[in-house]
Amino acid sequence: MKERIVIVGGGVAAHECAFALRRLGHEGPVELVGAETEVPYDRTLLSKDQLAGEDAGACVALSERPAYADAGIDVRLGVRAVRLPAGESRVELSDGDELAFDRLVVCTGGRPVMPEALVAPGALALREGADLPRVHDALARVRHLVIIGGGFIGGEVASAAVKRYAPVTLVEAANAPLAPVLGDDVAGRLAEMHRAAGVELVCGTPVRGVRRERDGLGVVLSDGRTLWADAVLVGVGMTPNVEWLEGSGVELDDGVVTDSACRTARPDVLAAGDCARWEHPGYGARLRVEHWDVAMRHGEAVAAAALGSEEPFAPLPYFWSDQHETKLQWVGHAPAWDRVDLSEDDEPGFVARYFDSERLAGVLTVGRPRACAAARRELQSAGVAQEAMSR
Repeated sequence: MKERIVIVGGGVAAHECAFALRRLGHEGPVELVGAETEVPYDRTLLSKDQLAGEDAGACVALSERPAYADAGIDVRLGVRAVRLPAGESRVELSDGDELAFDRLVVCTGGRPVMPEALVAPGALALREGADLPRVHDALARVRHLVIIGGGFIGGEVASAAVKRYAPVTLVEAANAPLAPVLGDDVAGRLAEMHRAAGVELVCGTPVRGVRRERDGLGVVLSDGRTLWADAVLVGVGMTPNVEWLEGSGVELDDGVVTDSACRTARPDVLAAGDCARWEHPGYGARLRVEHWDVAMRHGEAVAAAALGSEEPFAPLPYFWSDQHETKLQWVGHAPAWDRVDLSEDDEPGFVARYFDSERLAGVLTVGRPRACAAARRELQSAGVAQEAMSR
């Protein structure tokens, strides 16, 4: 209980880990090292409430700075971990300093994927608080916004933009936004929701590149067309921030690989959050989930593991997205399915139930919060996962 625990990362997993260590009775030093200059904040608001509002506002801290001091948590901000030497219990930092530890918890999250062909002066991404003012200002002055990528960030930015009366074209390489994840039928309904709100969709046509033009940006499509824009946002995925762990003795494979109790191949290193790929005992597979609810619970679990708990981390995956005044909610785990049942009734929104060999694997609800709650209970009764947090 006197060991020095260093947490690397500044997101919700790191925040929850730090405070959970104190709740669980850890009396030794706790140090949190974050690459951003803000204490951990609610990242979900960036592409939702803050982007849609008239004023971007400051990041909403999960706990104010004095709360860390009151809990005896030493916080160092604006500093990145750059190297973990193999066989040594010290982590090297970007400012030239290093920290010794008894336990290291890696919660370094990820960063937006930015293919070289899409890099151009003025091309935007939205992942961190520092990105928000640039995107918010673009929406305030934009004559035509092109969003590359129809995932959740792309959909949320499109929703905020049209709400502020900005013309938006959403470009998606697949047949419809989220089609690779949800299937063509469900994605088709989401596409109609975008169109009804005033978003122009260009689907089934990948982007070849973005180039700077005299009065804006040109988005070059694979079919030879070029879309003019005075602002471009790229939202084509996220990659985990784990390169600094190469050669450390920690296994890397699309993230930091851990067992079901958050432990890596090194006994003194654990991992949680968006950067962690862990063994889920209920599903019998390694999962890396890039969503808030799982990261929050992962932070609590890794704190217990750092103090010796053997309890497996086996959550029921859950996430949500707010688009065009409608809440999209997903619960479950369905990397593959052989049947999708779509609700056919007169109520607003819809429910899609995903089955794998007649077993309910996941449920998407659009504008149906009660249906989501019922789906959570139904999936929980199967016993493959711990109860999901309600939101």
